[in-house]
Amino acid sequence: MKRPLAALTVFYCLGIILADLMPAGLRIIMAAGVIIFFAASLLRVKNYIFAALLLFLALLFGYLSLKNSCQLPKCHIAKLIPYKAESVSVVGVIDNDPIYQDRNVSFILKTEKVGIGDFWQKACGKILVRVFKKEAFFYGDRLFLRGNLYRPFSFSKGFDYRNYLKHQNIYLILSLGKDSGMVKHLEKNAGNSVLSFSFKIKHRFREVIIKNLSPFSAGIMNALILGDRQDLSQHLLDILMKLGTIHIIAISGFNVGIVAFIILLILKIIKIPRKPRYIFTILLLIIYCVLTGASPPVVRATVMAVIFLCAYFFEREVDIYNSLSLAILIILGVNPWQIFEISFQLSFLSVISIVWLTPKIKSIFPEKLDKIPWLRFLILTFSVSFAAWIGLLPLIAYYFRTFTTITVLANMIIVPYSAVITTTGFSFALIGILIPPLAPIFAVTNELLILILFRIHYFLVGIPGAYFKLPNISFVYVLLYYILLASIFNFPKFYFNNRLHKK
Repeated sequence: MKRPLAALTVFYCLGIILADLMPAGLRIIMAAGVIIFFAASLLRVKNYIFAALLLFLALLFGYLSLKNSCQLPKCHIAKLIPYKAESVSVVGVIDNDPIYQDRNVSFILKTEKVGIGDFWQKACGKILVRVFKKEAFFYGDRLFLRGNLYRPFSFSKGFDYRNYLKHQNIYLILSLGKDSGMVKHLEKNAGNSVLSFSFKIKHRFREVIIKNLSPFSAGIMNALILGDRQDLSQHLLDILMKLGTIHIIAISGFNVGIVAFIILLILKIIKIPRKPRYIFTILLLIIYCVLTGASPPVVRATVMAVIFLCAYFFEREVDIYNSLSLAILIILGVNPWQIFEISFQLSFLSVISIVWLTPKIKSIFPEKLDKIPWLRFLILTFSVSFAAWIGLLPLIAYYFRTFTTITVLANMIIVPYSAVITTTGFSFALIGILIPPLAPIFAVTNELLILILFRIHYFLVGIPGAYFKLPNISFVYVLLYYILLASIFNFPKFYFNNRLHKK
């Protein structure tokens, strides 16, 4: 196998998917895995048999990882108390940066004890807490809470909120009403000190942005560099979705790549040696991942960046497919449910499409055009945007029932421009923290850049035929599309290889 890690990853993913579709006894699968492992060890001399057994073993490991994630410990709060308990008391520690909205504040609580009436027992597991009261909460607060506990709603059509939370290992929601429920703060700073420090930095960034920008621009900037999207209007999100540019306000590989570039550039300017430069960049990227909430897209992008930086640190040649495979294995090894998340599928498929198809699309243009710098940039931007578009087209149509005709054009304009805004936004926020009197001067530039960005969006979405709404599409058509796409782009290579072999 040319890229064994990529092949193993594919079969590992297939195993996870099969575990979700096919129930089977866990002990039987574990016994089969042990038998296959020893068989593969004995037959390793025979390459083809050994490879086939390894792939099958990877499939079984994928199957087991999902089944194992479904096994909750005996002390898990979801097993200890009945759903819809009238009055439940919980003691635990806030495990994330609380999210404040108009009517409530929500956070994830890592439970320590749970009680119904006067009966208390030790507990584990996480719950989502919603407090409909004006009260301040911080990461690491140990709380006593009393409220109503219930399972998340599961809708038959559209977004399945219960499954969404289940994929984050959250099975219950605790609600504290405005005139009911009880909150007692027992202790502060009971969480991880590194996480606490990261969230403090985030709050400082947010304070600088909100203080110096208009509410509209502050909402955009918070989304671009901190991943906070709660201040964005639904109308704005709809426009971004219709144009296929919503990725610019979701912290992902695009944003993490810009942050890594800025850090490396600053460290190079101050003459930090090459290897320590990579180590500092990795540490700062991990801190950035935490302060943006460590959402799955940010974690994925950070894992990818760390893998690439480690390869450069050890002076190893980077193979994008092996690096992607390693990132997928790390992420799914921690939480195999991620494979069913739309953002996971779109993130990795977009990277694979860009890496695989961009050179093929770029090769269509005459080589002499590559010698002109501005044309070379234009061709590369078009090739990357077009590769991502044709790679994601069926999934976007399947999940969002939208077909955008000008996505390639929109991304060619908006992605480079957004990179400029993200860079100036970080500079503005850092200056606002280090030299507060200069923040208003830099804020003016960012206000203008954000205004122009969304003038472009409003203009593009107003073009007749810019997007179309689609009916429901069967997943079979999605699979057929990718089979056809692989056939079209691999046929020339297959054809010429056969011709050379015959000669």
